[in-house]
Amino acid sequence: MTTTRHTRIGSPRTTYVGLWVVAAVGFTALLLLGQRLAAVGVFGAASVAAVAYQYAGDVRFDERDDAVVTAASARTIQALGLASAVVFPALVAASALGYYQWTPFMTGVGTTVAAVYLLWAGLLLVTRARR
Repeated sequence: MTTTRHTRIGSPRTTYVGLWVVAAVGFTALLLLGQRLAAVGVFGAASVAAVAYQYAGDVRFDERDDAVVTAASARTIQALGLASAVVFPALVAASALGYYQWTPFMTGVGTTVAAVYLLWAGLLLVTRARR
């Protein structure tokens, strides 16, 4: 019989993840409030604190954590790919038919998605070559 170990509140791992949550949520909230420099400051401070705490707080991750991160990463790439496979061809078709005009924002989103997949493909090749 196997046992499942849960991360308790207040553990070093919970504190580490919490610092990254503070960085992301604080950054997003301050951006939405129009406080760009404060957003960068909060993100910088919280991310530096998270990295420092990872070493000073003896934060340990094991193979189960690696398996969870690997599965979540794969699902993220799959979801982004499926959404992109539907949305971008539909937008191109709508644009060709005169129903949609590309905005700078959507051009940036499309470019970012393409860059993510180019990065992913490159890292996939490097990882396969190292095994």
